[in-house]
Amino acid sequence: MKNKNFQDELRYEKKWIYRNNNYLHILNALMRSKLKFKYHFENRTVNTIYFDDFNLSSIRDNIEGQKNRLKYRLRWYGLSDKIVNPVFETKYKIALKTYKKKKNLKIKYNIGINNLNSLEKKIDLSSINNNILKPKILISYERTYLISSNNLVRATIDNRIKYKKLDKFNFNFFHKFNNIIVEMKYDINLDNYFRSQINNINVRYSKSSKYVNCMILPSREFTI
Repeated sequence: MKNKNFQDELRYEKKWIYRNNNYLHILNALMRSKLKFKYHFENRTVNTIYFDDFNLSSIRDNIEGQKNRLKYRLRWYGLSDKIVNPVFETKYKIALKTYKKKKNLKIKYNIGINNLNSLEKKIDLSSINNNILKPKILISYERTYLISSNNLVRATIDNRIKYKKLDKFNFNFFHKFNNIIVEMKYDINLDNYFRSQINNINVRYSKSSKYVNCMILPSREFTI
């Protein structure tokens, strides 16, 4: 925390989870709010593989409410079964503040989701945090990108979320996560401003990690 660059890149990330609500209702509520959200980028499909150790330390830390947490993930965009231009991220969580370190992985050809060995070598998973990490789950969803009219607050809506655990039992089957997740991101010096502007949006903050939620859900209830 003493590193100036680290401090400068800290931001708030707050998430809300919606059950039994439709996408257009949520989108309209954000656009009509005081922040007057507008489209920022085109929608795209986000694919993320989460890594964890044998003890699932990332999940345990989240459930136990540890303020300082680490999360490891591989992210790419487009088709879920072909890994293209992947980025490996280490995400630091300090209470509600976050910071990310990113590493672009240079690959000569697209890698199929069934063959992760070559990528694991590039990441050098065994050397990270003194733990041996392994891919645990692939989560794929459609993301809508929004930004406030004054360009101070960014928002995303994650819809059509699906997942499959990367083990021999579930590897070929996606399961559906029947929720929509809204996330808002802004600089840490804007927290009071954000709180004052968000009052007229019918939302309540919730702890909503896709990795944790999808890993602990009983798959039989969400099979598609």
